[in-house]
Amino acid sequence: MEQTLIEGLKLMVVGMGMVYLFLSLMILTINLVAKLTKSHGAQELLKLEESKAAKVAKFRGKKSAPAAVIAAAVSAYETDKKDESQSK
Repeated sequence: MEQTLIEGLKLMVVGMGMVYLFLSLMILTINLVAKLTKSHGAQELLKLEESKAAKVAKFRGKKSAPAAVIAAAVSAYETDKKDESQSK
């Protein structure tokens, strides 16, 4: 009985040690990849900011439809709906 308990404890220590080693290796790998791709990530962020600025400039350059045109369209739609409901 005592021998089985000792073997179980050994197996537990070995298993926990393997998990610890795996997690440590994974953290080191993630940090290494982060350092290696840092400059690439900065370039991607710069490209995204430039494209966002271009889209904002393009949007600001467009003139939006005047409120009167929108109101006229809504009014025409509502009139059509009233005519359809009255004819039924």
